[in-house]
Amino acid sequence: MTLRTNLIACALLSLVLGCSTESPTKPSGDSAVEEQAVASPESKKPAVSLAPAGDPTPPLDQGRVQSTMPKGWKFLPRSNDYLFAAYHQDKGGVPRLVLRQIEAGDLPTTDSAETAKPLATAIGKEFPSGGISPLSVLNVGENWYVRFEKKMSFRSEPATGVFLVTVQGGKRFTLELLTYANKKDDFLPALYRFAGDLKIEAAEPVANEAASGEESPESEADSSSS
Repeated sequence: MTLRTNLIACALLSLVLGCSTESPTKPSGDSAVEEQAVASPESKKPAVSLAPAGDPTPPLDQGRVQSTMPKGWKFLPRSNDYLFAAYHQDKGGVPRLVLRQIEAGDLPTTDSAETAKPLATAIGKEFPSGGISPLSVLNVGENWYVRFEKKMSFRSEPATGVFLVTVQGGKRFTLELLTYANKKDDFLPALYRFAGDLKIEAAEPVANEAASGEESPESEADSSSS
């Protein structure tokens, strides 16, 4: 299956955060994400191909979250610091893909450029001093994300973090690619592969919660471990 994504100006989000939208077009002969500069609609960045699909991830978050590994990437051991992580060649180095989740609060499901606006606003408030690239809205496959980049460092070398954030199933998911700055374009296809194949199911309501208005001790234990 092929994919092409164009970046178009999103006036609604631009009023708040200088945010732009990347929306899908008809598939073409090569799997690609085509980004278009916000300030100058005519200037386009190079197309970025999606990485070939590798193995499916193991069931995550009690089976509610699933995606596809980029081909050639390997799983990192499970940790309480993230939901999922993978590396390319160096287990202790970069590039690295990390998926994290937190409760979404009252943020709506991110399923369009319009519903991404509250999420973009929330992210902007988390970086009051800036330090991140302009926010954009990215549509990959059936998923919508707020995208931004942040300058970082790894082993005293310049690095870049590329972040894709979405709200699905009542939770806020952040997919991060960390890589050396001069290698970012080489590994963006891996990020887009994982993002495009991400499937998230809504958590089932706690039994008897609606009737009693309270959670049982067993339910509390279940929710704290998820």
